[in-house]
Amino acid sequence: MAAEPRRRRRPRPPAPAPQARVGLLDHITATSLDEDYAQASRRRAAAGERSGTSGRPGRAALAVLLAFGLLVATAGIQTARSADESATSRASLIKQLNNRKKVLDGERAQLQRLQAEVATAQKRDLQATRAGRSLQQRLTRLGLAAGTLPAKGPGIQVVVDDARGARSYQQQVQATDLVKLVNGLWQVGAEAIAINGQRLTSLSPIRDAADAITVGFSSLRRPYRVSAIGNRDTMGADLLDTAGGRAWVTLQSTFGLQFDVETKESMVLPAAKAPSLRSAHLPPRLRGDLPQGGPADRGTG
Repeated sequence: MAAEPRRRRRPRPPAPAPQARVGLLDHITATSLDEDYAQASRRRAAAGERSGTSGRPGRAALAVLLAFGLLVATAGIQTARSADESATSRASLIKQLNNRKKVLDGERAQLQRLQAEVATAQKRDLQATRAGRSLQQRLTRLGLAAGTLPAKGPGIQVVVDDARGARSYQQQVQATDLVKLVNGLWQVGAEAIAINGQRLTSLSPIRDAADAITVGFSSLRRPYRVSAIGNRDTMGADLLDTAGGRAWVTLQSTFGLQFDVETKESMVLPAAKAPSLRSAHLPPRLRGDLPQGGPADRGTG
């Protein structure tokens, strides 16, 4: 019968270092005395030498301790004062910020009231005469076309989205895809268009920004809902005959992008932010309708 092989004993692990047992900070505190000083102290003790006549610290040592205590006390007082000053400064800044915010809110409210008063006065003056009413209708048409006025009416809503489980950019909606769709809607007679509630104007670029699509300065989230006001009975079918519509049919059949057209009885598209007026002039055909010295002879900026 064969003897069982003897297991080799594992070597005993070395004893942990002192700092591992008592903690690093405690070890440093306990061993902060230099080894040379400790050896010198042992030699003095063996020779019977004493550091003083009575074993008490000398005057110099007491002076050093007193100076050190004064230093620590002074530092503590300065720290407390600095903390109090910092807290006071912070509270003062918060108070100033709240006061400025209240002033800004009041000025914004006043601006809104003044804008409402100007709009009311303008509407009242334009409705007072036949020429004014005609001008008001023209301003309304231009505001709807420019996107500075809200638009309401029937139309269609095109909902597009990435392919389900998209793994590549070819299966994701790109800014150029939305541009093609919007151009197709303009082509079939859309009177107003908005993407996810963002009204489109001639100054609203659609572009890729990092991992998002932006309209102007607003980032969009999928799915993308393109709302277009117009003839809801013909726009959907006519869209498929445009270059943009055919491009989306190809994206749907080839890459699996989602493309759905719905008719809407009524939609409300918000107004876009009014652009800043930098310069203006009257067309030549309108200059003869104004008296001399009127706005036709003055530049605005």
